[in-house]
Amino acid sequence: MFQANILNEPVCQPIKKHYELWYKFMEENVEFWLPDSEWHTKAHSARVLLLALLIGHQKDLSDGELDKLGMAAIFHDSRRLDDGIDKGHGSRAAAYYKDYCREQVLHFDAHTYYITYYHDQDDSLGLAEIAKLPAVSERGVLLYQIFKDADALDRFRLGPEAFDKDFLRTEEAHGLVDFAKHLLQKSIETNA
Repeated sequence: MFQANILNEPVCQPIKKHYELWYKFMEENVEFWLPDSEWHTKAHSARVLLLALLIGHQKDLSDGELDKLGMAAIFHDSRRLDDGIDKGHGSRAAAYYKDYCREQVLHFDAHTYYITYYHDQDDSLGLAEIAKLPAVSERGVLLYQIFKDADALDRFRLGPEAFDKDFLRTEEAHGLVDFAKHLLQKSIETNA
């Protein structure tokens, strides 16, 4: 399991407990429609989770905000129909998250819902929609940007041409490019 090695690295120490909590929750509770996916696996979601928490920590987010990112990370690709673009998987995953909260009597968070809902959309649409929602504050826009960056940082798994640093939204994400490559390599070595 790559997490054991990575989580012991100094950069991960501040978010280790958050990561372990949400990783365990995902493993025990979140069902993925494409369990045999080549690109959109629980391992991908785990890397996005780690990267989102790292960026969030560097942005001095509260524990509650880190939890919003954590929940979005573990649900975001759970309702994919295929490994292609699959526009709409974000809205399906958001609906799954909402239904899961209702069925399990868990706190439903609007930020988590909208981050998940719009993560598969172009920023021009996602940011515009999130910004005008009364339940979502400016912090919601920041959380969306952090999440999109974390997901983008794991595009190295798709090949060397799949990642473009010019699409990153936060300074912190730019600083994690090499770490994201390292994280993917550790994940590959562990699963080989």
